[in-house]
Amino acid sequence: MGATVAQVESHGVDWELRLERDDVLPGTTVKGRVALAAPDGIAGRGIVAALVATEQWRYRESYTDSQGHVQTRTVTTTDELLRLPVQLSGPITLAPGERRELDLEVPVAPLGPATLEANASRLTWDLEVKLDREGAFDSKIVVPVRVLQPTALLRAGVVHVGEFALYEAADSATGEARATLEIKPMPICIGAPIDGALTIETDGELDLQEVRLELRVKVKATVPSGEEEELTVWVGRLAGEGRFGGASRTIPFRADIPALYLPTIELPHGRTDATCHVILAKAWARDAHLVRDVAICSTTEI
Repeated sequence: MGATVAQVESHGVDWELRLERDDVLPGTTVKGRVALAAPDGIAGRGIVAALVATEQWRYRESYTDSQGHVQTRTVTTTDELLRLPVQLSGPITLAPGERRELDLEVPVAPLGPATLEANASRLTWDLEVKLDREGAFDSKIVVPVRVLQPTALLRAGVVHVGEFALYEAADSATGEARATLEIKPMPICIGAPIDGALTIETDGELDLQEVRLELRVKVKATVPSGEEEELTVWVGRLAGEGRFGGASRTIPFRADIPALYLPTIELPHGRTDATCHVILAKAWARDAHLVRDVAICSTTEI
C-alpha cells in the first residue's frame, strides 16, 4: 500500500496524477488529485475518470499449416470486464501554459474482482483520466492500481472454495500417513506471516529425504482447451533427512508469505484454487502428498 505519482504527456497535455494509495478495497473509492496543463492551450468536452478492469486468459488452439500438418498454438484473449466512469469536469478550456487541478474519487465495484497476476488467467485494473475532445484525439493518463481480495468476500461465499478451505485445521491422508494441518490465520494473506502446526502419524517409521510444506496455487482458464498453471508460492522444510514417523507427533512452523497477487478468485473465464501439500520426500520411491484446501486473500483490512 502506498501513494502513487505518475506524469505523462499525451496529445498536447501534460498530466500529473496523484493517488492516496494504489491498492484499494472493493466497495471503497480510489482517491487522488489530477493536474493537467497544455503548453499551447487546449479545449475539450469534459474530463472523465474511469476504473477499468481487464480480463485476460489463454487457451490452446489447433490449426492446419500450409503443408497440411495439424499444429497447436497458444491464443491469448483480452476483454474489458468493467468500466466505472465518473465525470470530473464539464466543458473545459485551458489557455497556453495554464494548469488546472481536480480532485477525483472513483468507486470500486463492491465485489471486485480482485487483481490476479498470472499467465493462464489474469485480471488487471487501471485508472484512466481522459480529456474528451471532439474531432481530435483524446488526451489521457493511465495508471495501474490493484484491487484487493478481502477476507470478508471469501467468507461470504462470493467465491466457491474447497469444503474445508476456510477452516484453520483440516485433515488429510495417504495410504501410509494421516495428518492434521492447522494454519492461522485462515484465509492466508499474501505478504503476511502465518503460524501453524502439522500433527502427523504414519503406519511405521519411514526413511525420508525431508518433510516439506508447499503452498500452491492452481490457475486455470475455464474455457475449452484453457491453459492451466500451478505456482508454488512458498516452500518450508519441516524435517530433515532420516527416519521419520510412527507415533503421532506435532511440528510447529511459521512462514512469511510473499506478496504475490494470486488470491482465491473466480472470473468469467478463469479461477484459482489454493492447496497446502505436506510432502514426505523419498529417495527411490514416489513422494507421498498430504493435501488440504486453503484460501488466499490479499488483505485482512475487512
